[in-house]
Amino acid sequence: MAVLPARKQRDPERSRERLLLAGARLFAERGPDAVSVAMIAREARLNRRMIYHYFRSKEGLYEAVVRRAYDQLSSVEVELTQVLLPADELLARMVRAYYRFLAEHPEFVRLLSWENLREGRSARRMHLTTLKAPVIQALRIALERGRAEGRFRPDVDEKQLLISCMALSFFYFSNRHTVSMALGVDLAAPEAIEQRIAHVLSLLMDGIRSGNGLSPASPGAARPVKEPPA
Repeated sequence: MAVLPARKQRDPERSRERLLLAGARLFAERGPDAVSVAMIAREARLNRRMIYHYFRSKEGLYEAVVRRAYDQLSSVEVELTQVLLPADELLARMVRAYYRFLAEHPEFVRLLSWENLREGRSARRMHLTTLKAPVIQALRIALERGRAEGRFRPDVDEKQLLISCMALSFFYFSNRHTVSMALGVDLAAPEAIEQRIAHVLSLLMDGIRSGNGLSPASPGAARPVKEPPA
């Protein structure tokens, strides 16, 4: 009796992962509006029906890709908030974590750029406020402690500080190619990234310290005003 070949069994999780990876690559490269279901299916080497089966539509797949990218970044932030840290140490770890994450996930930079061009259409349904709540709370506690010790300015807002951390990190990677050409520096080089991290941390810390807390060597430190001659 002839032996029939074993039927190829489906692996739902593996198929779903292949679609997410293929979608992330194509959406990041071309933007969601320029990518078709057929292109994603070819990239994932799966039948296009699988996209509708797992995600209902191309837009559903795109939202799943964006959500996973945000979740990956959020998991980095949550790790930073597990232990209550002084603001200077929290900021140092946060900025370094952002630079490491963005360097290792260039597709996140592109996806976020496309999503903002779409005015946050998909992100609006993701409850991003909940994702950011832990890191905002950690910054608030750290700043309050520093104010009580007289080390930080009383007017520093934790949300503004978080925006500064993200902006000073994201721009470096979103504009890396043009800025590298303009300055004649390879911003992707490890030593360039380390120099940038040190510079950003110096700016942030001098921005939140009270006048008495500024280092005399800091460019932002207060200098004594000479009285004009009588």
